[in-house]
Amino acid sequence: MKRSVAGVLMLMALGLAYAKDRPMSGVSEKVSVASRGGKVLVTLTVSNKTRQPIYLWKVTYAGTQLFGPEFDISVAGSAAPVDYIGPMVKRAPPGPDDFLKVEPNGVHRNTIDITASYDFQPGKQRYRLSHTGSYVTDLQQLDHPVAMKPASTVFTHTQVAQPADE
Repeated sequence: MKRSVAGVLMLMALGLAYAKDRPMSGVSEKVSVASRGGKVLVTLTVSNKTRQPIYLWKVTYAGTQLFGPEFDISVAGSAAPVDYIGPMVKRAPPGPDDFLKVEPNGVHRNTIDITASYDFQPGKQRYRLSHTGSYVTDLQQLDHPVAMKPASTVFTHTQVAQPADE
């Protein structure tokens, strides 16, 4: 009897450990893109419809510019990627102060201008942008981020060709 209780407890502990890395069913991310005035503005909206807070990395979810290739962008209808050409910043591992809290039943929204960060083709093009966000549920376990279901959208952007240097 003691062995079966210990076995059941061990299986429950393994199940709980596994569940920590699986997305919670009430957390979702929506990505939208507005292309206007020559700019490409990406808005990330994270909804937390759970009973516990979640924590989002401030660099992505509160920043105004990119410091690495955060989004996967391709020409719509093809696999041709749009290269990231923005700044690359090497960072120390994030600490608890690097995260923002989204309360239970809360929503957080952030808009980032990615115009200069990706090599958009001259002229009018349709693009597909994808993002896989992540969150943590415990600021003491930052090394266990939980990936959200990938979000994507298609948008049209007109990139004005830059004059060639003479």
